[in-house]
Amino acid sequence: MSKKQLILAVILSVMLPVVCRAQNLLSDSITNELRKGVVGFKDRYHSPGIVVVIVHDQNIIFSEAQGYIDLESKTPATVDSKYPVLSVTKTFTATMFMQLAERNLISFDDDVKKYVPEYEGKPYLDEKKRTTLFQLATHTSGLPRNSPADINFTKQVDKWLLGGINYATIEPAPKKEFLQSLKFIQREYPEYELLSYGDRHYSNLGYSLLGIALERAAKTTYTEYLLNYICKPLNMKNTGFDTETSVRGSLAKGYYYNDSLKNFIKTPVFISNSALYAGGMYSTATDLAKFISFQFDNSAEANKILLKENRTMMQALKIGWKPSYPFVLHEGAMLGYRCQLIFNPELKIGWVILTNTTDFEFSRMNEYISRLVSPVYSKKSITDLNKYTGTYRLAGGYDSLRIEKRGDSLYSTYLGDVLRGVALIPSGNNRFKGQGKGNYSIGYEFIPNDEGEIKILNMGQLMWVKH
Repeated sequence: MSKKQLILAVILSVMLPVVCRAQNLLSDSITNELRKGVVGFKDRYHSPGIVVVIVHDQNIIFSEAQGYIDLESKTPATVDSKYPVLSVTKTFTATMFMQLAERNLISFDDDVKKYVPEYEGKPYLDEKKRTTLFQLATHTSGLPRNSPADINFTKQVDKWLLGGINYATIEPAPKKEFLQSLKFIQREYPEYELLSYGDRHYSNLGYSLLGIALERAAKTTYTEYLLNYICKPLNMKNTGFDTETSVRGSLAKGYYYNDSLKNFIKTPVFISNSALYAGGMYSTATDLAKFISFQFDNSAEANKILLKENRTMMQALKIGWKPSYPFVLHEGAMLGYRCQLIFNPELKIGWVILTNTTDFEFSRMNEYISRLVSPVYSKKSITDLNKYTGTYRLAGGYDSLRIEKRGDSLYSTYLGDVLRGVALIPSGNNRFKGQGKGNYSIGYEFIPNDEGEIKILNMGQLMWVKH
């Protein structure tokens, strides 16, 4: 080794641990608790295998795989094991929808009949109303959950669960039969009916209809489009679709736990057919972690895939995502599998959970992970008080105030004659409160721009601009 190489090696040996620590802010105690939790939830819900990957911004900060993807061959689960992700596919279909709208190939308000004339779309009550692409993307069209062409699929699932009848595969209707059934479809509910999110009229039929419309608008197949315009740009190399028969054997095997017999029963292979657009994707925890990190990324490369403002719109308008404040998420489920993507847009944390069991309750696991991980990142935002200081003015010069730092606290000149000497108390991420009399306080919400600089203050029901 030359002298220069030796010096470089010494420098790297000093620097690399610092880089690793900078990317992984979880303490050993938190990491150990997360590992215990993964094992505990795996055993609690009788999953043969479980994979969990947690990200902060663009970095994986925790990963764990336990158990097996195949009990018979004792094939261990890894972070790169391939699982069917089922309805998580809808989030990718929704991303395709936003991409095509961004490129002016479709419009939110387009009637789906423009692309899928096979759908006659008999509306609920009002014959003049249309079914729009936006309604399909947000589950607000009022369409039934599934197509009547899926009657055999429904019976297969019910017979397997209730009658113990064995099937090698369970399959929704082929695409041709699905398209033929569209002339019989009519709205089951009024469009845009006011409901809580959990009660919305979730429609697999609607997303299959949307996916077919999108691939026709894009003039390519759905699978080729998603691979070329979403998966490849995000380097999701181990993601694909169950149309690839050569891959099916390498996917995690699904299982149903029979509580009375205390044993696992292997479930039939799911082949999506016409439900491809609503549930035909497979992926790995590592690949899906990249998709979560993409939601936080405001780089030029990420914005070429889909503008950050449009990704944010998807979260706010429930396009492919379910709100569970302060998180957004989507789940996938089928005989033998449960999976979930979830993230907090403000803290830029999120995680992937993949299991190969029929029954798994994610809410408890989400609470467990959030309790351990969220505080690590939520407390970082107010370490530098100087970024909040300065003069803030109302538009037109109607009024102004100053935020000043004295010692280790912030003070405001707003109502200084009443609140003289009252320090602002931290109350959240970029939030403070000026405590008044009794339970009354004045809230200060500082809003950063994309570079993290504070430019706006929401206070007193008004917007103040920093100068």
